[in-house]
Formats: sequence, C-alpha cells, structure tokens
Amino acid sequence: MALLIGNKTRVKGFHAQEHRPTELKQPLKCVDKKAWLGVGFYFWLEVIYAHYWGQDFKIRKNNSKANSDSYDIYTADLNIENCLNTVFDEEHFTNFIEIIEEAILYFKSKRKPVTLEEINRFLADRVWARLGIEGIIYDDKPTNPRNKNRIYSEIPNLYYKKRIQMVLFELKNISNFELYFENQK
Repeated sequence: MALLIGNKTRVKGFHAQEHRPTELKQPLKCVDKKAWLGVGFYFWLEVIYAHYWGQDFKIRKNNSKANSDSYDIYTADLNIENCLNTVFDEEHFTNFIEIIEEAILYFKSKRKPVTLEEINRFLADRVWARLGIEGIIYDDKPTNPRNKNRIYSEIPNLYYKKRIQMVLFELKNISNFELYFENQK
C-alpha cells in the first residue's frame, strides 16, 4: 500500500459485503449507529482487512445480522481530495481531535448524552459539510484478537501495523466500483 502522503487525490479501496446472487452496482451505505465515523460508505485501504471484516461481520453466524454464508469484496477508486486524513497528515489529525472535542463540549454544555451515534449525527448535520469535508481516513488501532488466528503485532502492546479504513459521505467520490473477490468463506 502506498502511503497517503503528498498530493495524492485518489486511492484504491476495498468494500466487504454479504454475498448476493447479483453483483452490487455501487457500495452499500453503512447506517449502523455503532459505525465509528458515522453514516457513509466504508472502505478498507488494504484487502486483508476487508477479508477480516467479511469473515467477522458479513457471514451468517449464530445471532448474526448477516444473511449469507459467504462474503464478497468490491474495489473502487476513491477521491480523497476533500477528506480529513487523520492517519498521515498531522494538521488533519489535530483538526479532527479539536472538532471531536468541541462537539463533546457542546453536548456537555447542553446536558445531552455524549454517544457515538449522537456525536456522529451532529457532525454530519452541522460540521462536515460546512467545512467541506467529504470523508475521513482513519486508523482504528487493531489488537491481536483472542478468538482468531490473526497477529497484528508480535510485540505485545506495540501495534505497529495500521488498519486503515475510510468513510466517504458522498457516492460522487466513488468510481470504478467492481467485484474483486466473490463468494469468500
């Protein structure tokens, strides 16, 4: 994966979904209230993490919302020109922290509960569009899962591999969406 630094305006992303009998024509928007960056189109910047997401969240398991016994991975070209790059851009990272902390202070001043869902809704309704932000590139800090054979770090507590995901708020920033891996188990 090429580092997202310099003046790069496009990257390749990977989108995992439940396997369906017909190919998707566009990515599906995540509207889950637990989505850490809010409502939007989510992509991983390395295919291995799309596979893990498919295995963990897109395959039917006991008590799972998934409706398939396999998953597909799609790829697309992503326009990141107007995205906050909280992973590789120090100024963007600092601005992101300030925006989140200001939102938290606002909620506390209004005696409103500070929840992921409410903060994301507030940012979507009042902040991101006003600032011209059309997406966020984010490192979700992996850890070695106990119940999976995945090692993100051989050194305990030093998770040096970035697990980078991004959300795009607008479909207009996604092009060349196509099936990459089909019917993965």
